Amino acid sequence: MPVERVLVVDDDTALLNIMSLALRRQGYQVEQAEDGFSALDILGAQPPFSVLLTDLKMPGMSGLELLRSARKIDEHLEVVVVTTGSDLESAISVLRADGAYDFLLKPFESMRQMLMAIERAAAHRQLMLESESLHARLQRENQLLHALTTNTGDAIFSANSAGVLQIANPAAARLLGTDNAEGSLAQSCLPTALSALIANWQAVGGSRPAVIEMPWPNGSVQLISLNPVYEPGGSQLGWVAMLRDITHVKHMQELKTQVLTETAARIRTPLAEAMNSLVELNILTNQNRRVSQVVYRLTQIWKRIQEWGDDLNALIRIDAQTGIHSASIDLQPVFQELVHSQCEPAAKWSGLVFELLIDPHLPEVWADPDLLRRLLYGLINRAVARSERGCSIRLQARSHNNQVWISVSDDGPAVNEADLPHLFEKTFVKDSRCSSATGLEMALVKTIADRMQGQVWVGGQDKKGSTIFVSLPAQLTAQPVLT
Repeated sequence: MPVERVLVVDDDTALLNIMSLALRRQGYQVEQAEDGFSALDILGAQPPFSVLLTDLKMPGMSGLELLRSARKIDEHLEVVVVTTGSDLESAISVLRADGAYDFLLKPFESMRQMLMAIERAAAHRQLMLESESLHARLQRENQLLHALTTNTGDAIFSANSAGVLQIANPAAARLLGTDNAEGSLAQSCLPTALSALIANWQAVGGSRPAVIEMPWPNGSVQLISLNPVYEPGGSQLGWVAMLRDITHVKHMQELKTQVLTETAARIRTPLAEAMNSLVELNILTNQNRRVSQVVYRLTQIWKRIQEWGDDLNALIRIDAQTGIHSASIDLQPVFQELVHSQCEPAAKWSGLVFELLIDPHLPEVWADPDLLRRLLYGLINRAVARSERGCSIRLQARSHNNQVWISVSDDGPAVNEADLPHLFEKTFVKDSRCSSATGLEMALVKTIADRMQGQVWVGGQDKKGSTIFVSLPAQLTAQPVLT
C-alpha cells in the first residue's frame, strides 16, 4: 500500500516542526510550509497529497482561503484545520460550509489526537476514491449493458423478486407492442402464455437456467431462456428472460425433415431386401465365425436405421395428428411398466443407477397411451445415451398447480448453449453410447408434449448434467382438446 502524503502548514515554526516530526515517525511522507502561498506551490508541483493539515489563522492567506484554493487543485484532498478555542465557531463553519474533514483545538492534549485525526482523514479519502472508482466502473458497465440490450435483436425482460419489470429492451417493446412495460407487474403486461410459462418455471424452483420453445401470436417461434439473478449473498433478486426468434431454424428443420422422410421411404424397401439377404448369408455360412460376426454387426446397423425410420414416421404421424386416440391415463402403471421395461434392463447392461421419486397420488392425464409411453421412453433413452457406466439417472414425477411434472436428470455433459436451438431438431445422431438411441428422442418428446398441451423444459445448464422437465395438464373434470 503506498505511503500516505501529508502537507502540514502553520506559521508557528516550532509547532510546524513538532507536528511534521510526529507524522514522519508514524510513517507518513510529510512536506511542510509556513504560509498558504508556499503550500499552494507545493500542491501544484508535487504528486497528490492525502491530507492537508493547516492552521486556520495565518498572515497573508488564511487557512480557509488555502482550503478553497487547494480544493481547486485536488478535489479529493482531505483538510484538517487547527485553531484556538476562540475561533471554534469559525472552525465549525469551515467544517460545515467548506468541507473540511475535521478540526483540532490547540494546544493539543497530545500528538496522538492529531495523528488519529490525520489517520481518519486519510482513510476517508481512500474510501471516497474507491467509491468513485467503483461508481465509474459501474457506470461504464451500465453503458455497455445498455448498448448491448438496446442494439440486440433478442427481446430481453428482467424482473425483480416482486415480479416488477425492471428492463424491457426495444426488441421486447416491439414484441409486446408497448413501450410502457418497465415498472409494471410482469404478470399483468406479459402475454398470458408467457406469464404461465414463467409461473411454471418458478413452480419447479426457478433457481436454475431453463430453455423452452414457444409459438408466438404473430406466427413466429421464440426460444425462451430463463435465468435467475442472485445477489452476492445468495438471495434471489429476480429473473431475466431472453426471447430469440428461431422461426427460420424451425423452417429449415421442416425442410430437413421432409428430405429425411423421403430418404427413409426410399431406402426402406432396399434395406429390407438387404436384411433378408444378410439372414440368408448367415444361414449359408453359419460355420464361418468371422462372417457371422460381420453379418451380426450389419444386422444391428440395419435395425438402428429401421428404428430411426420408425421414429421419423411416428413424428410425421403425430404432426399430422393421425392415429391418435386419447384417454384418461393412470400414470402409476405406466411408470411401473417403464421401470420394468426400460430402467431395470438399462441398469443391468450399462451399470447405471436409477433413482425414482414418484408421487403415489398423481392425478390422471388425458393423453394417447402409446404417445405417452414414447415420451417417457425418449426421456430415459436420452439420459442413458448421455451417461457413463455407474452414473445416476433421476426420474421424478409430482403434481403441482393442476399439472403433472415429470423430470429426468443425468450426470452427462452440460448442454452447450449454442446447441439449445437445435436440441429438438429431427436429426439423426450418429455418435451415441446407447445403441437404442436414434437421435430423435427429444424431437419426439417435444412433439408429443405439444400435442398433449404440455411443455418441455431444458434445465441444468451447469458444468455437468442436464434435466428435461415435462409438464402435462392433469385430468380434472373436463377433457382437454388436443390441438
